[in-house]
Amino acid sequence: MTDTKDAAAEVEHADGDHAHDEHGHGEHGEIHMPPNSWAPISMAFALCCTFVGFVTTPLGPTVWIIGLVWVIGSGVAWFRGARTEFHELPD
Repeated sequence: MTDTKDAAAEVEHADGDHAHDEHGHGEHGEIHMPPNSWAPISMAFALCCTFVGFVTTPLGPTVWIIGLVWVIGSGVAWFRGARTEFHELPD
């Protein structure tokens, strides 16, 4: 009975020759997780501010211009952070 279990284990681990092990870890034995970032939530608030500026009457242009500048700043920060993280990934 142990021979059947050993054979089944060999079949399950036959794909272990690839870059991933049985737990989905990479070649170096670790899972890559991106670092925490404020940019996505900042972009969400900036878009909200921009759209609120479009629908409000008295201060509309001022609010959506502030929101648009904020969107551009958040987008640049998000892009630069993603690019830096991409360059730090192992080959």
